[in-house]
Amino acid sequence: MRKVIFLSIAFIVATVSGCGRSDSIDYEETESGLRYAFHVSTGDEKPEIGDILSMEMVYSLHDSILFDSHQSGIPMFLQLMEPEYPGDIYEGLAMMSIGDSASFLMNAEDFFIYTAGVMELPPFVEQGDDIRFDIRLLKAMDEEGFAVEQQRLMEEQMQQDMVRSEQEEELMLDYLDEEGITIEPTESGLYYVERERGDGPQVQAGDMVAVHYEGRLLDGTVFDSSYERDEPLEFSVGMQQVIPGWDEGIGMMRKGGTATLVIPSYLGYGDRGAGQAVPPFSTLVFDVEVVDIIE
Repeated sequence: MRKVIFLSIAFIVATVSGCGRSDSIDYEETESGLRYAFHVSTGDEKPEIGDILSMEMVYSLHDSILFDSHQSGIPMFLQLMEPEYPGDIYEGLAMMSIGDSASFLMNAEDFFIYTAGVMELPPFVEQGDDIRFDIRLLKAMDEEGFAVEQQRLMEEQMQQDMVRSEQEEELMLDYLDEEGITIEPTESGLYYVERERGDGPQVQAGDMVAVHYEGRLLDGTVFDSSYERDEPLEFSVGMQQVIPGWDEGIGMMRKGGTATLVIPSYLGYGDRGAGQAVPPFSTLVFDVEVVDIIE
């Protein structure tokens, strides 16, 4: 269980997003150097070493959120261990009781190297930086209790997915109506809205293209953008290197052209979604631009 929270660190490093977080908190400090501040202290049952903890967790650096368990819609699970080094996060978790809410500051270099297990520090981490954890401890379970909790959450997720599946078409049609999109979908169900017809050659299957894009959910939430990275995505069209809606939509364009693609989930990420950013059964909206056809 140790690395459940930290296995996605490579993804986190690539997707740090700015989000202001006030840190005007008065911290106390343990003998090991871990700084802590309790916002809610229940004094109830404390977890034991080996317990599997259910918690809400956010950790951040330089006013940027690196991880937020709320985005997944389910709690974070982590097995409580003996501290691995002075001032690590396991020391902080062992200080908490069920129902407590607290913030912890620990050395960012130690966290990334020893806890997350990265080979070298991400470029945004500087010597002496602190990483902040905001944690609310929900439950402490043994292995049997954890299995029961996992089953409960799985059944709950299946029910939510069923509702999302049933609602997807209605939500998509409402979106199209609100946006004034009246074109007919392609045979596959893709809605292709040409914004500007490019004056370059037509994209062909097998072409290597460079595409700038912004991807949104129907509620307007941006989940990915090559414009923010200032680097277009390069891929071969029709080679299943991207979602089916992209292969089809980009294949309808010319170099220099721009379009909006409204992509039902079965042409996108389907019943699995994509990480924390794209829930299952999500219709996606992409503004795309074919920057180049690479020879």
